[in-house]
Amino acid sequence: MVDFKHSVVYQIWPRSFKDSNNDGIGDIQGIISKLDYLKNLGITCIWLSPIYASPNDDYGYDISDYYAINPEYGTMDDFDELLLECKNRNIDILMDLVANHTSTEHKWFKDALNNPSSPYRDFYYFKEGVNHREPNNWLSFFGGSSWTKESDNSYYLTSFAPTQADLNWENEKVREEIYNVMKFYLNKGIRGFRMDVINCIDKKPGLPDKNPNKKGYQFPDDYILNGPKVHTYLKEMNEKVMSKYDGVITLAEGCMVTLQDAMNYTNPDNKEIDMCFHFDLSTLGYGSLGKYDFRKFYRFNASDIKSITRKWQNAMMEHHGYIANFLSNHDNMRHIERYGDIKLYYLESAKAFALYNFMLYGTPFIYQGEEIGMTNLKLDYHEWKDYEAINSVQAMHDMLHVPLPIAKKIGQYVTRDNARTPVQWSSEDYAGFSTTTPWIKLNPNYTVINAEDCIKDPQSIYNFYKKLIELRKNNEALCTGTFKELNKDHKSILCFKRSLGEDEYFIMINLTKQASDITLDEPLQGEELLHNGLDKELRRVMKLAPFEAHLYKLIKKEEPQPKVALHSSKYRV
Repeated sequence: MVDFKHSVVYQIWPRSFKDSNNDGIGDIQGIISKLDYLKNLGITCIWLSPIYASPNDDYGYDISDYYAINPEYGTMDDFDELLLECKNRNIDILMDLVANHTSTEHKWFKDALNNPSSPYRDFYYFKEGVNHREPNNWLSFFGGSSWTKESDNSYYLTSFAPTQADLNWENEKVREEIYNVMKFYLNKGIRGFRMDVINCIDKKPGLPDKNPNKKGYQFPDDYILNGPKVHTYLKEMNEKVMSKYDGVITLAEGCMVTLQDAMNYTNPDNKEIDMCFHFDLSTLGYGSLGKYDFRKFYRFNASDIKSITRKWQNAMMEHHGYIANFLSNHDNMRHIERYGDIKLYYLESAKAFALYNFMLYGTPFIYQGEEIGMTNLKLDYHEWKDYEAINSVQAMHDMLHVPLPIAKKIGQYVTRDNARTPVQWSSEDYAGFSTTTPWIKLNPNYTVINAEDCIKDPQSIYNFYKKLIELRKNNEALCTGTFKELNKDHKSILCFKRSLGEDEYFIMINLTKQASDITLDEPLQGEELLHNGLDKELRRVMKLAPFEAHLYKLIKKEEPQPKVALHSSKYRV
C-alpha cells in the first residue's frame, strides 16, 4: 500500500476509456483489459470518475442510485472484479464521491417531489418564490438561475444543472446517508474518495440574495463556497468514517478554493482531508466568473504560471498543507494546447509540462490520454455532448447578449468535450477504443497519436512519463522534499530545487516557445537525470531552447583542502 504522498494517480473517465462490449461506450471490463498498460506505466492508484447509476445529464455527476452501477458500464460484479484485478497489481482505487447533489431521478428526490409531507423533503432545499420569481437571484455554475421550478410558486435549489438537486447537509440524516455510502465502498476495498465540489456543501443561512442592488442573476461565490461548516462536516466525516479504516486517501475538489481554505482542509492537525486540488493554474486567462467569462481573452504568460506555482508551493509547505497537482482533467481542455505548442514544439512542450507536474511538491495526477499526448478536438456545435457548454453558450447569448456565433466559438474553445474524446489506443479503426462508432466523435489524429505507437518509441511522451514515474518512486526528495525557487524574476524560465537531507535536485524549464538565456542565482553542479532534448552540462549560464527542460541531481562541491607545507629534512632514507 502506497501512501498518498508517494502515489501517482491516473484519472479514468470511464465513458471514454475503453469499450469492451462494442456499444461505443467505455465500461468496467474495458478498464480491466487495460490494467496491465497502467501497471507498466507505473501508476499506483486510479481515480475512477463516477460509475454509479445515472441518467447521464452530467455524465455520472448526477447520481440516481449510489449503490448501483450504471448499466452502460457494467454490474456490481464487474466492479468487484475490477477491485480484485487492481489489488493483484498493487493498484488502488479512489471512487468519485458526489455528495453536494443527487440526480432529480434519485428515489429521495422523487419522494420529496411527489409527497409534500415526505421526510426527504428536508434532504433538499425547497423554497417559495418571491414576487412570482425564484427565491433568490443566485446564478448557477452552468448558467441561468440556480433554482428549478417545482410548481406555481415553489422551487428547489440546483446550483449546477436543473437535474442536479442540492443536498441539505444541515440535515443530519443526509450526512448519515452519505457516510453509509462511503462505508459501503470502503468495505468493498477501495482506497478512498475524490470528493466532487465538496466545498459547496455549506450554504449561507437563509439563502439571501447576492448583491441585491444589482440587476440579473448574481454568482453566489462566498454564499455557497468554503463556508465555515464545510470544515465541521469534513471533521465529522473523518471521525465517523475515515478514521475507522487504515490508510484511506481523501482528496477534495475545491471549486474556487482559496489558498487559506486549502491549507486548512489539508493540514493534518485539523483531521479533515489529505489533499486538495486548486484551480488557479487551470483558470489562467479566465474572467472572475469562470471558463465562459472571456473578458481576459484567455491570455496569460509564463510569469503568471511561475507566480501561481510559487504561491501554492510555498504556502502548502510552510503551513503543512498538501495539494494534488494536475494539468488536465475531465472538466477542462487538454493542457498541451493551453500551456504548450502543438504545432512547432509538440513533444518538447508535452514533456516540459509533464516534468513540471511531477517535480512539484504534492501528488501528481495524470488524466487519461495525457501520457500519450492526446490533443483537443474542435467539435461543431451540433456535435457537443457537454451540458455545461450548451447551456452556458445559451446563457451568454440570452443574459449578456453575446452574438450566438461568438458564444459558440467560446464554447468550442473551453467545452469539456475537448478532454472527453475516446482514448486513442491504436491506429486501427475507431482507435482501438471500440469496434463501432463511439458515443462522441473520435479525434482523427489517432492514426499518428496512439498508445501502441508511443509504447514502441523510446522518445515518446509515454516513455517520458514512465521515466518520470520511476524517478519519483526512487528518489524520496522528489516526493516529500522541500521546494525552493531560484531566479524568481526571470520571465520565461522556472527554476527550483527539491531537497531532503543530503539529496538535492534541480529542475529548470523554459515555459515558452522562445529561446532564452539564464544566469543562475548560484553556481550548481549536477548529474543530468532527465531532459526533453539534448543532454546538457549544468553551468552558471544556461541557454535554453523553446520548452527545453532538465532535471539534475545536484552534487555537493568539495571544499578545497588546505595545502600542507612540506619541509626538507636533514634525515633522508
